[in-house]
Formats: sequence, C-alpha cells, structure tokens
Amino acid sequence: MEGVDVGYAAHASYGRIAREMLAGNLAGGVLPWEIFVSEVFSLPGQRNQWTVAFFSKPGPTELVFQAQIHKSIRPDSERGGSKKFPAKLQIGIESRNSLTRRHFMEWLGKVNPIPRPEIVFRFLPMDQRLLSLHTDALDGFIARSPWGRVAEERNLGTLAEGFPEAAVALPLVTVCRKDSGLCRRLCAATTPARLSAARGRLSERAHLESAAGRMDASGKPRIPFVFLAKAAMTHGISDWDDDMPADIAHISAELQSLGSLGHLPARVAANAQTARLLAFP
Repeated sequence: MEGVDVGYAAHASYGRIAREMLAGNLAGGVLPWEIFVSEVFSLPGQRNQWTVAFFSKPGPTELVFQAQIHKSIRPDSERGGSKKFPAKLQIGIESRNSLTRRHFMEWLGKVNPIPRPEIVFRFLPMDQRLLSLHTDALDGFIARSPWGRVAEERNLGTLAEGFPEAAVALPLVTVCRKDSGLCRRLCAATTPARLSAARGRLSERAHLESAAGRMDASGKPRIPFVFLAKAAMTHGISDWDDDMPADIAHISAELQSLGSLGHLPARVAANAQTARLLAFP
C-alpha cells in the first residue's frame, strides 16, 4: 500500500498472530474480529494496549473434503444410493474462538444428512490442516480462499462446491499496539482509500505478481501465484467493499454483534466505554 510504511510477517494461524502480539513480537495484526476480542483484548492487561485501525470484509471461505467423503455428501440423486454418509466427521478450522464452527453447522443443516454425523472440530494452523488431510487425520477443513483449491490441486481432497458465505460473518480487523509508530500510520484517515486503490490495481497482472512476491517473502505458508490469480478472478477482489474506519460507533456495533451471537467474552462489555478503549485517540 503506497504511502504507508508497514512490514508484514506471514503466520500459519490466527492463534500464532495473537500469541506474537501478546508477546510483544508484533506491533499489530490482521485477524478475525471475534478472535482478536477473545484471544487478545479480553486477556488481563490488554484492555489499554490496542487500537482498532479499520475493519475489512472477510475473504471467501472454502470447504474441502477427502475425495471419498465428498462423494458421500452429494445429494441422494447423485450418490446412486450406494454411499453412506459418515457417522463422524473431523473438520479442521482455525480456532476454537472462530465463528467458522457456526458456518459449517449452517451448511450441514442445509445438506441435512440423516442420520446427522457427529462433528469433531480440530483447531490447526493452515499447514497442519493440509498435512492432516494428507495423512487421513482430517476428513476435511475450512479455510480462506485459495487454500481449498491448493488442497484440491495437490490431490488431497475435493472442494465442496456451493459452500456459501456464512449467514453471520464478522469482519477481519487490523489492530495495532497503541505505543507503536505503526498505529498512527494505519489509523490515518486516508488509509482506507489507499487500501481501496491498492486493491483495485490487483486486476492488473503486474501489480498482482508484485503483491504475490511480497506475500511470498513475508513467511510461510506460501501460496503459489497461480492460485492467487485464480482467486482474484473468481472472487473479484479488485471490486471488494471498502475497508471501514474504526470509530466509536462502528466498534460499538461490532461488539454488539458479538454479544448477539453469544460470542462476547464475559470480561468484555458491548458498550461505548469499551469502544473508546479501542478507538484511535
């Protein structure tokens, strides 16, 4: 993003990002709102440490199953009556505090298998989800695009086509430590417009290749450029909704959304006082 000097480090899980923030090794992070509130902000000593710079729309999510499992979850008309839905499914997701569990159960309710299988969620970093699918330790996993397509291309599983956007999808949030120089840069009023302009340039191959190169240099796990290009074309990333500045009213509304879902930690109140702690001065 032009005009904002920010260095990024890739990590294989949101939990790792949260732990590195708590340890003081990161000046900020990009992670789902519900994970930030549960795994960082709600912990002792953290209430005055962080500022929310802006909210972003979460990227599309993909569900991938082992091939034999995928065959069994097709509608009855496509199964030929010979495939039995598994009695138990082990599904990899990013965090016990993530709303991804709710997303999967919404989808399962629409598929409506009879009898309904027992669902066991395992909370694994992205690289471990791929490995566990390969070793049959998982029946499937859910991840942001394009990780599902990466798994399919490596013959680890098959994408569940038509996996919808979650009925309830809280945003990603970019947060920064209050005492870091990074915070003032990220919280500048011009930052959302700069992000929108940078995102718009991703429709040009040269800009997408440049962004992919910077991602590749930021750490593991790495995503081959071809999958980023396909994701950009499939999901229209350059036309994404603008990022939203994090003023007190917006933060209060997002806290109330967490509360309405029963996902707000007991130590966090969904009110303007809490929002003021997180808003840029």
